[in-house]
Amino acid sequence: MALKIKASSLLANHYLIVRPDTVIFRETAFFGGTRSFLFNQIEAVLLSPDHKLSFQVGKEVFTIPTKPNKAKHQTAIAALVREVKRANAAWEMAPPSAVAPNPPEG
Repeated sequence: MALKIKASSLLANHYLIVRPDTVIFRETAFFGGTRSFLFNQIEAVLLSPDHKLSFQVGKEVFTIPTKPNKAKHQTAIAALVREVKRANAAWEMAPPSAVAPNPPEG
């Protein structure tokens, strides 16, 4: 089941979809477009005091306004945070040989 946050204004249309295996982010302002990410690609998740949800992938930050009184938004945020934590915990627990191959001897 996918969880969705939609946010529109005069200048931009955003949505964030949290699926069991990926996150899809769309922004139609200026040069925006649709992007999808695996949970283990997301390095940080932040919810600002003005209820903007941001997440970082590499050097890029993606932001979407949320409504704290909307149950769908809160459910999607909780699922995103839970799955990012789970994906990153699994990566941290992997043995070093599973993360990077041994360098060649010589």
